[in-house]
Amino acid sequence: MVCLLRRFAPLVAAGVAAALLAAACAEPDLTVGVPNTTTTVPLGSRAAEPEGAPPAGEAAGTPSESPPAPSPEPPEQPEPPSAPPQPAPGVAPAGEVVPPAPPEPPPAAEAPAESEPPDASASGSDASPLRVAVIADLQTGGVADGRSASVELAMLAWAEAVNAAGGLAGRSVELVTLDAGLFGHEAVLAEACAGGVFALVGSDALLDDEGVELLAAPDCDLVDFPARVHSPRRAASPRTFQAVPVSNDFADAGALRWVAARQPVRIRSTATFFVDFPVSVIAAERTAEAARGLGFELVYDPSVAITESLAPYAADMAALGVHHVLWDGDTQSLLDLLGGLQDLGWSVGVNCSSACASAQFLAAAGDAADGVLIWSPYLPLREEGYSPELAVYRQWLAVVDPQAIPDLQGVAAWAAARLFEEAVRRAVGAGTPTEDPAALTPSAVAAAAAGIVNWHGHGLHAPTDPGTGEPSPCGVVMGASDGNLYRFHPAQPGSFDCSPENLFALEATAQLGLESPAEPGVSEAPAAQSEAVDPP
Repeated sequence: MVCLLRRFAPLVAAGVAAALLAAACAEPDLTVGVPNTTTTVPLGSRAAEPEGAPPAGEAAGTPSESPPAPSPEPPEQPEPPSAPPQPAPGVAPAGEVVPPAPPEPPPAAEAPAESEPPDASASGSDASPLRVAVIADLQTGGVADGRSASVELAMLAWAEAVNAAGGLAGRSVELVTLDAGLFGHEAVLAEACAGGVFALVGSDALLDDEGVELLAAPDCDLVDFPARVHSPRRAASPRTFQAVPVSNDFADAGALRWVAARQPVRIRSTATFFVDFPVSVIAAERTAEAARGLGFELVYDPSVAITESLAPYAADMAALGVHHVLWDGDTQSLLDLLGGLQDLGWSVGVNCSSACASAQFLAAAGDAADGVLIWSPYLPLREEGYSPELAVYRQWLAVVDPQAIPDLQGVAAWAAARLFEEAVRRAVGAGTPTEDPAALTPSAVAAAAAGIVNWHGHGLHAPTDPGTGEPSPCGVVMGASDGNLYRFHPAQPGSFDCSPENLFALEATAQLGLESPAEPGVSEAPAAQSEAVDPP
């Protein structure tokens, strides 16, 4: 495996205004505001294009909107405030859609009013709880303890919110947490199959391809709505539906493009590390292919063990004049490397995977993380005014754990749960004359999910197509500073960069990790996902 390294320029100093960052951009960016529409495609057609879909890079129009999903929010909703500052009518920057004036987010966390679930017998549904499982890496023997802790908390918050609103299909939701501990994913997946679990929702486990064939096994029949997908086989699973789909054919290149446009010289001395987990190696290979295609030059690419200290590698990087790092490994190893660089007084920029969006990493890294960039499909947490759903997540999180720190990993789990809710509603025909809670089965939910396109998670992210599995080019470049993530690009709060070039078409690495036999039933998968065999 050959990996060229390019270097990323150091992050813009903390406190630099977003407007100045946007002005420094040498190329126009296509941005869209928070969407407000959802459409469907015919059930069972994951590969179908949504009728009237907007051109790539443009904001969605106003297709028919699906019935609103239950959105339990704490009481005392305030009145909408005046609109935030916006360009005068008719003078928005070219290619940019200014988001509408949002309502004010809910007040600070306060226990929501209790409400009893509706009588299941009255609706004809099974009175037993709907068992939903989240698989997370929690206790890992010190390798990566707590890497999915915020995902578990987000799912507890979601279950609390859903039950306060009456449950799903007339049934209360019972959340089961299954700790994969990095190396036990297949075992806990089998446990879910045998334990009467209806669906996997909000999961984030690093080795998530282990046992993936069980998802479609006749004696298991689970449907899967993960927070993050890590392995190629999980991404290609026909029973897996992602709120923000990850594709084996494309790499997210939004943050790489942003760096390349601003630091064309410094990216000529880039490093990448291959941490010896198969999923991490594959992710690093794909990032390296995209980076090379954008002009990065990889000059240092060591393979390291996940238990190995990376501090000694800092001296090699300084000696080679490395100024940028591409990182797809675990955050504890990155912390080790950043600490070694900091001790030497050597500063580098870092393009990191979504793992660096965790509150655990940001708190542990402190100012050592200054210079770390991520590409996020979600809005920054501080932009609640543009996405009230962020405030809903934050408030219900405080209900289940007042000390919990919200982060984008938790937002990803919350978004997955909202997608599951929508699929359940459609499966039973909620809000229609033919509503039938007794029709709720995993297969019915999978069929309903396959028809969901132009989905925005109640404003958490730009429109995506969970049903077809097509990736979205939309995202936000965020940078770490003082233990927090700040918007760098696009400068307009509440907006996303949706340039089609943010998706880099993979060639050399597209088939990595797809060598395992197809899981049962894969031959019946829609054409859009049947070419691959299975992925936070």
